Amino acid sequence: MYTVVVHRRAVRYLKKLPQDQQTRIKYVLNEMGNDPFGISNVKNMVGDWAGYQRVRTGNTRIIFWVDKDKKIVYVDHIGPRDDVYKSGT
Repeated sequence: MYTVVVHRRAVRYLKKLPQDQQTRIKYVLNEMGNDPFGISNVKNMVGDWAGYQRVRTGNTRIIFWVDKDKKIVYVDHIGPRDDVYKSGT
Protein backbone atom coordinates (compact mmCIF):
# COMPACT_ATOMS: atom_id res chain seq x y z
CA MET A 1 0.00 0.00 0.00
CA TYR A 2 1.14 3.51 -0.85
CA THR A 3 0.16 6.75 0.83
CA VAL A 4 -1.31 9.28 -1.61
CA VAL A 5 -0.48 12.94 -0.87
CA VAL A 6 -2.49 15.44 -2.92
CA HIS A 7 -1.28 19.03 -3.30
CA ARG A 8 -3.73 21.65 -2.04
CA ARG A 9 -3.98 23.19 -5.53
CA ALA A 10 -5.14 19.82 -6.85
CA VAL A 11 -7.65 19.45 -4.00
CA ARG A 12 -9.13 22.89 -4.75
CA TYR A 13 -9.58 21.98 -8.41
CA LEU A 14 -11.11 18.62 -7.50
CA LYS A 15 -13.69 20.24 -5.22
CA LYS A 16 -14.89 22.48 -8.08
CA LEU A 17 -15.67 19.54 -10.39
CA PRO A 18 -19.12 17.95 -10.79
CA GLN A 19 -19.75 15.01 -8.46
CA ASP A 20 -19.43 12.34 -11.18
CA GLN A 21 -15.97 13.59 -12.20
CA GLN A 22 -14.91 13.82 -8.56
CA THR A 23 -15.93 10.21 -8.07
CA ARG A 24 -13.90 9.04 -11.09
CA ILE A 25 -10.79 10.92 -9.98
CA LYS A 26 -11.11 9.73 -6.38
CA TYR A 27 -11.34 6.17 -7.68
CA VAL A 28 -8.06 6.64 -9.60
CA LEU A 29 -6.41 8.20 -6.53
CA ASN A 30 -7.53 5.22 -4.47
CA GLU A 31 -6.09 2.84 -7.07
CA MET A 32 -2.78 4.75 -6.88
CA GLY A 33 -2.70 3.95 -3.19
CA ASN A 34 -3.11 0.25 -3.95
CA ASP A 35 -0.59 0.07 -6.81
CA PRO A 36 0.56 3.22 -8.65
CA PHE A 37 2.30 1.08 -11.27
CA GLY A 38 -0.76 -1.03 -12.09
CA ILE A 39 -2.98 1.75 -13.39
CA SER A 40 -3.75 1.83 -17.10
CA ASN A 41 -3.19 5.01 -19.15
CA VAL A 42 -0.10 6.01 -17.12
CA LYS A 43 2.55 7.72 -19.21
CA ASN A 44 5.98 9.03 -18.28
CA MET A 45 6.36 12.73 -18.88
CA VAL A 46 9.22 14.60 -20.54
CA GLY A 47 10.56 18.15 -20.65
CA ASP A 48 9.74 20.33 -17.64
CA TRP A 49 7.78 17.42 -16.15
CA ALA A 50 10.57 14.82 -16.50
CA GLY A 51 10.39 12.36 -13.61
CA TYR A 52 6.63 12.73 -13.30
CA GLN A 53 3.90 10.51 -14.64
CA ARG A 54 0.40 11.31 -15.75
CA VAL A 55 -2.83 9.42 -15.89
CA ARG A 56 -5.79 10.45 -17.99
CA THR A 57 -9.37 10.35 -16.69
CA GLY A 58 -11.59 11.76 -19.41
CA ASN A 59 -10.36 15.27 -20.24
CA THR A 60 -8.66 15.59 -16.85
CA ARG A 61 -5.01 14.78 -16.19
CA ILE A 62 -3.52 13.73 -12.86
CA ILE A 63 0.20 14.46 -12.66
CA PHE A 64 2.13 12.62 -9.98
CA TRP A 65 5.43 11.09 -8.98
CA VAL A 66 6.19 8.09 -6.79
CA ASP A 67 8.72 7.82 -3.97
CA LYS A 68 9.32 4.07 -4.03
CA ASP A 69 11.46 4.05 -0.88
CA LYS A 70 8.89 5.79 1.31
CA LYS A 71 5.91 4.28 -0.58
CA ILE A 72 4.31 7.68 -1.17
CA VAL A 73 2.52 8.91 -4.29
CA TYR A 74 2.68 12.71 -4.61
CA VAL A 75 -0.13 14.15 -6.74
CA ASP A 76 1.11 17.59 -7.76
CA HIS A 77 -1.54 18.65 -10.24
CA ILE A 78 -5.05 17.78 -11.35
CA GLY A 79 -6.58 19.73 -14.19
CA PRO A 80 -7.84 19.83 -17.75
CA ARG A 81 -5.43 18.87 -20.49
CA ASP A 82 -5.10 22.43 -21.80
CA ASP A 83 -3.99 23.92 -18.47
CA VAL A 84 -2.12 21.14 -16.76
CA TYR A 85 0.95 21.18 -18.99
CA LYS A 86 1.35 24.96 -18.84
CA SER A 87 2.00 25.19 -15.11
CA GLY A 88 5.37 23.40 -15.07
CA THR A 89 6.73 22.05 -11.80
